[in-house]
Amino acid sequence: MQKKTKIALIILCSTIIVLSGVLILIIRPSGNEPTETVSTDEPIDDITPTPEPPVISEPDEETVQDPEPVGLTNGQRYYKDLVAEGSRNILLIGQDAVYHAYDTIIVVSLDEKNKEIKLINFPRDAYIDYNDKILNQLKEADPEKAKDNSIQKMNAAHAIAISILYKYETGGKFGKVTYMNFWADLLEEIFGITIDDYIIIRTEGFREIVDAFGGVYVDVPIYMHYEDPFQNLYIHLEPGYQLLNGEQAEGFVRFRQGYTPEGEFKTYSVYFRQKNQNAFLKAFYEQHVNLKNLGKLNDIVEIVKKNVRTSVNEWSEIVEYSKLAQKVLTGNYKYSATIVECEENPRLINGISYEILKTK
Repeated sequence: MQKKTKIALIILCSTIIVLSGVLILIIRPSGNEPTETVSTDEPIDDITPTPEPPVISEPDEETVQDPEPVGLTNGQRYYKDLVAEGSRNILLIGQDAVYHAYDTIIVVSLDEKNKEIKLINFPRDAYIDYNDKILNQLKEADPEKAKDNSIQKMNAAHAIAISILYKYETGGKFGKVTYMNFWADLLEEIFGITIDDYIIIRTEGFREIVDAFGGVYVDVPIYMHYEDPFQNLYIHLEPGYQLLNGEQAEGFVRFRQGYTPEGEFKTYSVYFRQKNQNAFLKAFYEQHVNLKNLGKLNDIVEIVKKNVRTSVNEWSEIVEYSKLAQKVLTGNYKYSATIVECEENPRLINGISYEILKTK
């Protein structure tokens, strides 16, 4: 491999690390059912497609039907803009190792004009108000999946796309990668975010990446103690500012429920975990995303290659992101993180708790 090519690939890896915040992986906590599990055979009252309206016809005239719905939802739109005009937006998906669900949903927005990196953290349990066209297509393609009461959660979007072969024949922004085409269209429709590329990260490389950079200093806000042998998850963290290695960092970003010092088992809100995610990302960015750490990238190239799937494959794209990485590393970019807002109280729909997005 030519030296120039190798350098560009290393810089691309650094870009992925910058964009993904060292492969932040928030995996499904114990106690939640897999997204695609069919929980009941009963009809889904609140999220079943509504019946077609009666067709009004007159003798000797062709039947007139309502036009097919446009887009994916019933006009669902978040109440405010999240990204700056002209920004480059990368969809970061963390795929869990047990159920292969998409439980980390983050958009990394790079604003060159204002020199800012913005991380937007989406609630995986947000209710998506799919229109009848999409729900009917799913019901026809996969009746069992259509019965799943949790199928309209945001993190189940890829399952719908795969079942209905979304844009497989016509092709979308990402070719025949149906689930990424669906995600791109969904985020643009609801949040007005144009997705330029995507990064899908497997969980296996998380600990290795953190350890390769020597760990991360983080202020652990509370006593975190929880064990789940099925997921090989053992979290034992005391509160306070401390250096976390890879295993400890994974526990920190995954923690949502566990025992208090008094022995009480407590479950924390999704926002608690999202705040910890953002705190970890900020800490890693401030401590490790700098020019002096470029030398460590040789050590993590193979880890990244094994654990990352991305739409950035062409040489021209690699060069473009290499230049962008250099700007980020030398341009004193600001870092900010935000959590997508939902209504104060979740809504129970057929026994499933949904977060309700704030909409216009």
